Amino acid sequence: MKERLLGFIFCAILVAFAVNVALDGIHHHYSTSLWFQDHWVLYDIAIPAAVLLALAWWMGFFRPRGARWGDAAALLTIALLVYAMLGAGYSCWKYCF
Repeated sequence: MKERLLGFIFCAILVAFAVNVALDGIHHHYSTSLWFQDHWVLYDIAIPAAVLLALAWWMGFFRPRGARWGDAAALLTIALLVYAMLGAGYSCWKYCF
């Protein structure tokens, strides 16, 4: 499980970077669209989380006979990566300064 978790962390960082670049390009192209501005949760949180969850499932996590500590570590990794990809603009969106 440790080897699978280390492999998942490595692949998850690469996939998160690729998804972030792709979604940033789409957002840059449609930056004046109010739909993208109103539904920022979809492309900043939901899509990256779904892709990383699919990667974790593909790599063997969340199976009925798998180790639960590995599943928890994979979820923690996904949460930290999505938080790291979120960017500083949303952590201090309306209420700072």
